[in-house]
Amino acid sequence: LTDLPGELLELILCCDVLGAADIGRVSCTCRRLREACQPRGKVWRERFRLRWPSLLKYYSHADGVSWLEEYKARHNAGLEAQRIVASFSKRFFSEHVPCDGFSDIETLGCPSHFFEDELMCILNMEGR
Repeated sequence: LTDLPGELLELILCCDVLGAADIGRVSCTCRRLREACQPRGKVWRERFRLRWPSLLKYYSHADGVSWLEEYKARHNAGLEAQRIVASFSKRFFSEHVPCDGFSDIETLGCPSHFFEDELMCILNMEGR
């Protein structure tokens, strides 16, 4: 892999059969592959686009976005949203919803569009 031209290496790493964990593992193998998988580069942008295509509208091509950090933040926001939604039935089974019932959503340390996107994913899951 390390002997391939950079453009070809990027194409391989952007392949949709590879997951984020695969890219992370590849980037740990050597300096050349770590540089190919740089946080602000095409590989992590493509990972983000493949996983959450509807969120790209919030970004400009001119932005110096760390796509690895955005990927991590969106992933963590999704996990937190799933945890919060799973707790709803226990907390809100009664007729009365407490005033501070949604305070955990308001205090999430992520952009609101990450949480909204995860809620849409939950609503659109099969079997829900």
